[in-house]
Amino acid sequence: MALAKCVFTSITAAIMATAVLAIPAPLQFDKRDSFDKPVTWDNHTLMINGERLFLYSGEFHYYRLPSPGLWVDIMEKFKALDFNGVSFYFYWGYHSPKKGIYDFSGVRDVQKAIDAATQADLEIITRPGPYINAEVDGGGFPGWTKTQRAVARKNSTENNENWSEWLSAIDAKIVPNQITHGGRVILNQIDNEYAANTDEYYMEAIKEQFLKDGMDVPTIFNDPNTGAHFVHGIGAPDIYGWDSYPAGFDCSNPDVWPNNANFGWYDYHMANNPDQPVALYEFQGGAFDPWGGPGYDACRKMVSERYAKVYYKNNYANGARIQNLYMGYGTSWGGIAIPSVYTSYDYGAPISEPGLMTPKAHEVRLQGMEALSCIPSSLSCLPTDSMPQWIMMTSILMAGSIKRQARRSTFKAAGKTINIPRSSKLVLNGRDAKMLVADYAFNSQELAYTTSEIFTHQSMGSFDVLLVYAYEKEEGEFALKTSKNAQVQSKHKSVKSKYTNGLLQVNYRHPKGTTPISIQQDTTDLLVLVAGYDSATKWWAPIVDKDSQQRVLVHGPYLVRSARIQGSTLSLRADIDETTDIQIVAPDSVTQFEWNGKAVELTKSKEGIWQGKLKFTQPKVEYTDLSKAKWQYQQGSPESEPDFDDSDWIKADHLETNSITPHVTYPVLFADDYGFHTGSLWFRGTFNGSDAITGFNLTANTGTASAWVAWLNGKYLGGFESGNQAFTDLGDTLKSDGENVISLLVWTVGNADDWNANDAYKEARGFTMAQLLGVSNQTIWSIDWKVQGNLGGEDLADPVRGPYNEGGLYGERKGWHLPDFETDDAWKTASVPESKNRSGVSWYRTEFEVNVPEGYDVPMGLRFKDKTDHRYRALVFLNGWQLGRYANDLGPQELYYLPEGILNTSGKNTLALAVIPLDEAAQVGEVVLEPYGVLQSAKPKVDLVESPGYDKSKRG
Repeated sequence: MALAKCVFTSITAAIMATAVLAIPAPLQFDKRDSFDKPVTWDNHTLMINGERLFLYSGEFHYYRLPSPGLWVDIMEKFKALDFNGVSFYFYWGYHSPKKGIYDFSGVRDVQKAIDAATQADLEIITRPGPYINAEVDGGGFPGWTKTQRAVARKNSTENNENWSEWLSAIDAKIVPNQITHGGRVILNQIDNEYAANTDEYYMEAIKEQFLKDGMDVPTIFNDPNTGAHFVHGIGAPDIYGWDSYPAGFDCSNPDVWPNNANFGWYDYHMANNPDQPVALYEFQGGAFDPWGGPGYDACRKMVSERYAKVYYKNNYANGARIQNLYMGYGTSWGGIAIPSVYTSYDYGAPISEPGLMTPKAHEVRLQGMEALSCIPSSLSCLPTDSMPQWIMMTSILMAGSIKRQARRSTFKAAGKTINIPRSSKLVLNGRDAKMLVADYAFNSQELAYTTSEIFTHQSMGSFDVLLVYAYEKEEGEFALKTSKNAQVQSKHKSVKSKYTNGLLQVNYRHPKGTTPISIQQDTTDLLVLVAGYDSATKWWAPIVDKDSQQRVLVHGPYLVRSARIQGSTLSLRADIDETTDIQIVAPDSVTQFEWNGKAVELTKSKEGIWQGKLKFTQPKVEYTDLSKAKWQYQQGSPESEPDFDDSDWIKADHLETNSITPHVTYPVLFADDYGFHTGSLWFRGTFNGSDAITGFNLTANTGTASAWVAWLNGKYLGGFESGNQAFTDLGDTLKSDGENVISLLVWTVGNADDWNANDAYKEARGFTMAQLLGVSNQTIWSIDWKVQGNLGGEDLADPVRGPYNEGGLYGERKGWHLPDFETDDAWKTASVPESKNRSGVSWYRTEFEVNVPEGYDVPMGLRFKDKTDHRYRALVFLNGWQLGRYANDLGPQELYYLPEGILNTSGKNTLALAVIPLDEAAQVGEVVLEPYGVLQSAKPKVDLVESPGYDKSKRG
C-alpha cells in the first residue's frame, strides 16, 4: 500500500521561503456505524447509503429573502456552482412573535425552502439553534425571551421550557425531511459556536430534545475555530467540526491578508477526533460589513477568487471532506439585522445579493467540479488501494504580487520514479494554489500525472473527455499510460508530444480560450480540452442523468442551470447576458439541441465539439422614473406635540427588569419590558412645572448605529446617538407652571447577539436614566412615562410580514406604508428629491410601474443619491415590506435590493419612505430605480408574495 503524497509549497512576502510540509503517518483504523443506517462515516468522509460523499455546501438563509419563488432560483444556482449541499439556519425569532405562537406560513414556510433544495438535488444540513448568531437580531432569540429571568444558553427549567417549545415546532418540520424518511436532511447541528460560558448539560438537553422529536440523523457541532469544545463527553455531537474565518471581517484593507493560513489542522484533527471526518461547518465565504464600513465590494475583493484558491485548497490538503462556505448567498430585510451590520447581507458571497454570478462563484465551481470528480477517492491524502497521488501547492502573498516557479516533486508514476514536471515550468502566479494529481485513473484512461488542474472528465461513449486549466500563458504537461500507437492531433502550435517508456507526454501552453487536443488510441480515444483560466470559468458541466451522474460540457453561457437528454436532443436551461459563442461536448447519441425551449443550430467539429451561437435579444424593460412620479407627503410625528393623545399607550410602571442593562431611575424605561422588540420606539414623559426645575437629564441605551431625537413641549431639542444628554437653558420652552411633555423618538437597528453566552442579547433599548434637574427629591418631582412601539406589540397587526417588519412610527402604526392606503386632503403633493427641509418625521408615498418581459431576469434596486451634510435616517417600504434602513450620514449602503415577488415586475408597486431627521430639519435626496443587470434567463417563475393592503378596521 503506497502512501499518497501531498506537497505544499508556501511563499510569503515576509520570509520569501519555500517549505515542504510532511504528511502525518496514515490512519490505520476505520470506525463507523453499520451500513444499515443511511448516514455513516469513518475517519475520511461521510457515506450516504454506503457511498462516499465529499460534502461541498454553501450557506443559505430562507428568512433573509422573503420571496419563496427566489429560493428555487438560488438553489438552482447552488447546484450550477457544483455545490452538492446547502446549510440552513432556522431562525426562532422569525417564526415566534410571542410565546406559544409559531408561524410557518407564507414567507415562513420552511418546507418550501427544503423543497427548493431537494428539487436542486442538494443534501441539507439543518441548524435550528436554539441560538444561531448569524448577525441576526438577538442572535436568533425572539424578542419575548428578553424578559425571561433565566440565562439563555444554560440548563434551567425556564430556559429549557422556552427553547424546547421552539425545537418541538421546528423539528416537526424537519423530521419528515430527514434521509431516514426519504428526504435530503443528512446532518443536524446542536446550537451554534458555543465556546464561552458553556454548559454541557444545556447541550445534552438539546440533543435529548432532538431525539424525543424524532431527529435521527447525525448531530454536528461547529466550534468557533480550533478550541476543542464538545469533542467528547456530555453534550458532544456525533461529528465534531469547527469554523474558520482567516481573513477576518475588516474589509477596509482588502489587499492585505493576515499571515494565518493554518497548515496544522490535520494535526489538530488527529489529536482530537481522528475517527471522524475533518469538518469545516463554516468556512469564510465572505465577510459582513458594519455601518460606516467600506462596503461589500471591498469584502468581495478581500475574500476574492484568489482567496478561494489559496484557502479552500489548503483545507482540502489538510483533509477537509466536509466544507460549508458561509455565505453562499446573502441578503436581508426589515429588522432582521443585528445592530453591527446594515440592511444588506451580501457578504461578498459567491452569488451576489441580486443573485448574480461573481468571479468567486466561478472559482467555487471549478473547485467543486474537481472536488466532486477527484477528491473523494483521494481520501485526504490518506492511503487506500488504487488511489491517485496528489500534489498540493500554494503561494500565499499577504500583499503585493509575485511569480514563482514551484519546486519539482518526485513521484512514482507508471512504476517509475520521475520528477514532475519533466520538461516544462510549473508556476505559481501571485496568490495561487494548484491541486494536481498523479496515477489517476478515470473513465477508460490512466493519467500518469498532470501539471494542469482538472476541471472534470466524462465518458461520452466512443471517447472520453478531460478538461484541464491554468492561468493564460502558463506552461502545462500531462502524461498518459498508453500504447506507442497513440496519435496526438491539435491545431495549436504550442502542443508538443513524445512517447517514451509507456508514457505519452503532451506539452502545451494555456491559451486565452480553450485548445482541443485529440488523442487517438488503440482503446478509447481521449479529447483533452486545455483552457486558460478565464475560458475555464465559462465551462459548465451539468448533470443529464442523476443515476449515472453523466454530465455534458457546455462553454459560453452566463449560467447553465440544468440539462437533460431526451432521445437525440440535449435541452439546456441557461442564462446569457450577451450574444455568446457556445460549445458543447455531449455523448455520441446527441445530434440536436434546445436552449430554453427553442431549437439551436450547431455544427460539429472534427474533434467532436458542437459549436454555434446563442443570440441575446435586448428586451424592452420599462420602469418609472421616480423623479417624475406623483409623490405625496405627510408629516408623521404628531407624538412630538404636547397635545397628542397617548391615552392608549402603555404606562411605564415597571420597577424591575430582567435586562442585563442597569437602570438608574424609576420606572424602568426599557421597551422590551412592555412588549416592543423591533424598530422605532416612542417614549412620552409628562411632569408638572416648577421654578425649581432647571431641565432634565437622559441616558439612552439604543445600540450601535441607533439614534434618538428629543422634543420638549413640541420644540426640537436635538438628535443624538446613545449616551447621556443633559437638557438645560431651555428658556420659555420649559414651563414653570403647568404640564410639560418630553417626547423621545428612538431609532433602533436591532438587538445584540449572545455569542458569549452571557445574556448580552438582553441589552436594553430605551433609557437607563430620566431625571429632572434642579430638584433633589425625585420621588416628588417625578416624570410619568408612556411607551409605544409597533402596533399590537407581540400581538402583531401584520402577521403576514411578521415581527421584524414594523416599528412604532406613527405612519407604521397607521398603515401608511401599506398598499391600498388612500391618502386624504392632509397629504400634500411633493417631489423627491425634496426642494426644502422638513422637520420631524416625513412620509412620502408613490406608485410606480415595472415591466420585465417574460424570459428575462432583471433584478432591481432602489438607490439613494444624496449629500451627507445633514443627518437623517430613512425606511424603505415596497408594497408594505420594509426592505431598507438608510443612514445618509453613516452609509455605506446606498442601493437596496428589491426582490422579485415582493417587487411586482409586471405592473404596479407602492413605495413609501419614512424620513427621520436627526438634525432639526433635513430633506430627502434623489431615489432612483436601478437594474443590477439584464439576463435572458431560464429562471423559474416567481410568484407574487401575499402583501396585504391597508385595513382601516385594524389600523384606525
